[in-house]
Amino acid sequence: MDEHGRTALRHPEHDRLHEEVSSWYQTSVPGLGYHAEPRRFGVYRRHAEQLDSGLIIVRSVAPDEAPEFLADARSYFENRPVAIWIDDKDVDAVLGPVLVAAGCAIEKANTHLAHVGPRPERGDRSDISVERVTADTVRDYAIVKLKGFANSEDEPAVEDLGQELAVRRRELASLGRFLVARVGDEPAAILGYYDGDDRLVFNLATRTPFRMKGIAMHLLCGVVADSYDQGCRSVIINTDPSDTPIRWYRRLGFMDEVYWRRSYRLQPSIVRR
Repeated sequence: MDEHGRTALRHPEHDRLHEEVSSWYQTSVPGLGYHAEPRRFGVYRRHAEQLDSGLIIVRSVAPDEAPEFLADARSYFENRPVAIWIDDKDVDAVLGPVLVAAGCAIEKANTHLAHVGPRPERGDRSDISVERVTADTVRDYAIVKLKGFANSEDEPAVEDLGQELAVRRRELASLGRFLVARVGDEPAAILGYYDGDDRLVFNLATRTPFRMKGIAMHLLCGVVADSYDQGCRSVIINTDPSDTPIRWYRRLGFMDEVYWRRSYRLQPSIVRR
């Protein structure tokens, strides 16, 4: 059931989509800078250019193995911060409290919802122009994304903008596809997705002065409609299941949860001298 008591629909290839989405985070993707290594307790992944990007997708950790697991994580990632994902709700119910008791910080859950219809119509908005991002316009995308996620019109810090641009340029050269919606000449909202038979929408943000005008909905409906036109197997969006936007994602037709995870944060241990 959804939040309105309606029966949630399942994608006809739900099980295959679950395996596909899970594999995205457990496979090395050199074009995007990610290296993944299967180890005893799970898959350990990091980004080549981001020292604090350590990630572990848990695969086999018994509660009494938690101290050994965390020691291995600290050793492998050289005592840097590590995100720990548990993508099975039953395992999370047992192992999660053990990780918290061992000093890990619990973070938000994340869900991946597949669109199961109906197909949205492409809307015409005379007040909005939508353009595909290129290497020449990626800076506009990065600034809108940072402002939108920060809920602030303050200019992003130079270091944050530089890191964002490095990531988006790498993605543009690979599977990343980005859109900017402009109101007049002003970049107002952005949408980013990875292209393929299964499209993943992973960035959707609107600057605060342009909210409540349907701009993000306009972008998302256009991408979903295009996915159907291109014959994609699915279009998936990832979001915080406790956050407000999930309600209108579901109303738009994103109703089938094909992947879920809870994240924990392992902070560096303090070395006393």
